[in-house]
Amino acid sequence: MKKRLAAIVLSAMMAASLLACGSSDSSAPASTDSAAETTEAAAEDDGEAVGQADVYFAPAEVTKFNPDELDHHKIAFSYYAFSDKLGSQFQKSIQYLADAYNCDVVFFESGSSTDDQVTNLESVLSAGDIEGVIYVGGSPALVDVANKYGAAFVSACGFPSTEEEIKGVASYDNYLGGVIDDDVWAGEQVQQALYDAGCRNIAFSGLTQGLVKSHDDRAQAMRDFVASHDDYNLLADNYSWGEAANDVATFHASFPELDGIGFSAIGDEIYLALESEGLTDGSIKIAGVDISSQTGIYFQNGVQVWTCGGQYATAETAFAVLYNYLSDGTRIITDTSTPLIRKYIAITSYDDYKNYVQYVEGDVPTYTADEIADMIHVFNPDITYADYETYADTYSLEDIISRR
Repeated sequence: MKKRLAAIVLSAMMAASLLACGSSDSSAPASTDSAAETTEAAAEDDGEAVGQADVYFAPAEVTKFNPDELDHHKIAFSYYAFSDKLGSQFQKSIQYLADAYNCDVVFFESGSSTDDQVTNLESVLSAGDIEGVIYVGGSPALVDVANKYGAAFVSACGFPSTEEEIKGVASYDNYLGGVIDDDVWAGEQVQQALYDAGCRNIAFSGLTQGLVKSHDDRAQAMRDFVASHDDYNLLADNYSWGEAANDVATFHASFPELDGIGFSAIGDEIYLALESEGLTDGSIKIAGVDISSQTGIYFQNGVQVWTCGGQYATAETAFAVLYNYLSDGTRIITDTSTPLIRKYIAITSYDDYKNYVQYVEGDVPTYTADEIADMIHVFNPDITYADYETYADTYSLEDIISRR
């Protein structure tokens, strides 16, 4: 089948969305009760609703140092929203390490526009005495604000998008580099999984282009995959801020032949949209990045074929990069124009998902305080950037299980 043009007139998309679901409020679909019943059934099968419980990391029991003898540091950590699953896990992982390493940490939400991000960061740093910032993403404007207040800056799980921005952040002495996930690979795998599941007429929903490099990379990898497969048809793609749930209804209403949807990120609002559209029978497959409370159920019912997660370890590694610098001035990343790229943890089945919940979202973080100590010069004088690359390459569910 000849590939269709990917562009769809925005007004037509919005009209189709409203006609299909009756409302643009994806948080309250008409058939939420059915989703709740499905969750209950899964809970009965497994003894508990996998992935529903809050994660709490007990205070670290370290053996490689005495926390009371460490110098005190105050740092900040920023993410879009700590109310979502990924944000809450970032917060718990960083708080766990901060407690172990005698650090106070200020968590603040970044904001959705460049102006908001700069204002919010300046508001936090102007309060005084913050020595370093771990920021999910980063830009020259943000690094400049941190530089103004004498704070070191590390990018985590995100990196500047353009060559100009990369040169900009790298020009600052207070910029310690970035630690990101392999988003090109993730974008490829989203499409490979749909293709392997037999999908040939797909759509893609991504974040507004240019906002976050991770989402840009996933989307570009998706487009490259489609271009390299003559029998794989991209019916439509849409890039917007917070409209992915509406895309489900739009794509479904617009394309009767649709058999798969890829997402640059998946949250519960997408699962609720699938439920609202009556797409829980597996007739349309989905794949994307991130894990949320309904992920296990949608693997279980044959709708979801792939996802990945485990970015908490990337944030923990960024903490190690920052702590190295604060403790003795060590700069682990010498070329700050090139980020350290770490592997995701892939999930391809419900069994994978259950193991992920047990070992990645269990009561022990992906890296313990002792394991992070192996990445810090004052505790391990032989640590090098090459060791960080090895940690990145060997990171997997099997790796975590073996360390537990």
